[in-house]
Parts: sequence; structure tokens; C-alpha cells
Amino acid sequence: AGKFTFKNGAVAIGNTASPFASGYKLSVDGKIISEEVRVLLKTSWPDYVFAENYKLPDLNNLENFINVNKHLPNIPSADEVKNGGILLGDMNAKLLEKIEELSLYIIQLNKKIEAQQMVTDTMQKALAEKTMH
Repeated sequence: AGKFTFKNGAVAIGNTASPFASGYKLSVDGKIISEEVRVLLKTSWPDYVFAENYKLPDLNNLENFINVNKHLPNIPSADEVKNGGILLGDMNAKLLEKIEELSLYIIQLNKKIEAQQMVTDTMQKALAEKTMH
């Protein structure tokens, strides 16, 4: 059976020698299951990625960052997560930022592919016309 401890407006659940995590209203020694968790962020949501003045990271610089740091920019490293955990709301915002950046990269690549396809089609048409004469 679990143990509940109440102290100064905080709740601790589970059997721990030091049940209260400093600065938190709820401490749980064990796993939590829930149908839903709502996180209300006080920071901005990453729709700023779609603003006209947003500077999409250069892919060469991104590749260099990944090669050196072994993780994406603005995303914590495995060691940082292991040592300090993550804040769910902040991490969801960071992941959405990366998804939105990936969407913009895909759109850029698609435009390049379409332009290359137009050049290829024009060249094939010209070649076909030459071989007919």
C-alpha cells in the first residue's frame, strides 16, 4: 500500500526517506498513469517558426552541430535528460519547433524538386523534338 504525506501545501506519494522534491507541489515515488494531463505553458508556442522573419537553420550548420554535439539544437542531450529530466510542456514545444522546421525544409526541397522536374521535362521535350527531325 502507498503512503501519502502532506506538508506545507505539498503532497508526497510513496515510501521515500525524503518524500518532498524541493519546489514542487506533488512528489511521487513510482509511476503515474493518467487518461489526460494538461500543461499550461507560460512560454510561447513555436508558431514563430512560420513567421516571415524566422531564420530557419542552415542545413550545413545543422549537420555540423549534430556531428559535434550528437543532438539537435535547442534539444537537451541524453546526459542532460538523464541527470535533470525534462519538463513535458517545454519539451513538447521544442519537439513541435523541430517538426515545424522539418516541414519548412520539406517544402523547400519539394520546390527544388519541382523546379528540377520542369528543367528535366523541358530537356526531354527538346531532345525528343531533335530526334524527330
